[in-house]
Amino acid sequence: MSDSLVRADSLGERLARTLRDRIVRGEIPPGTHLVEDSVAESFDVSRGPVRDALKLLRLENLVEPQRRGVHVVGLSAADVRELYAIRQAIETLAVTSAIGLGEQRSEAGMLRGLRGMSETATPPRAAEFAEHDLRFHRGIYEASGNRRLLTIWLQIEPLFASMLAVTNSEDEDLGPVCTAHEQLRSSIADGDAGRATSLLTAHLAGSEERMLAALQRIWAATS
Repeated sequence: MSDSLVRADSLGERLARTLRDRIVRGEIPPGTHLVEDSVAESFDVSRGPVRDALKLLRLENLVEPQRRGVHVVGLSAADVRELYAIRQAIETLAVTSAIGLGEQRSEAGMLRGLRGMSETATPPRAAEFAEHDLRFHRGIYEASGNRRLLTIWLQIEPLFASMLAVTNSEDEDLGPVCTAHEQLRSSIADGDAGRATSLLTAHLAGSEERMLAALQRIWAATS
């Protein structure tokens, strides 16, 4: 690892994102021992941002504390299933809450996400597309009017960002994903809770299966 990170105001979060991405992609495999001093030297930062980054990764259960530093746990199939089960529950509530608000809800976040997805779908720019994809879903939580629900989502959004970057990188055309998201937005706008929750369930199930398949390929390549 030899990156230079320079924005001191968010150094810990940026370092956490880099480490998270590498852990999810299998570039830092389970069992790896990360020591604060070594990580700080590799990224040319002080120990403070490293400590902040490792704390975030501990909260996400990607690493566990050891006597010196942390031990990388990684992402298992069980972890993926747990994460998607949680997301199914909270995002279904967000969708139905947004529909319940009727004309009072704001679709600005969803629309911004859709625009970004459309601009990065063909040819696919996987990392950017993933950011816009998650911006769309964050827009659903914002439209729900439930601040605590949004807070819960924001706690797990970074991990989903790393996971989406893996699966999106395997697609030659992300246009169909844009279409699926537009259908979901339209169903919410139309107040069709049955269709919206059905589309959401199908979308999340497909995303989960793609992530599980990607993990299998990562494990096969690193074993």
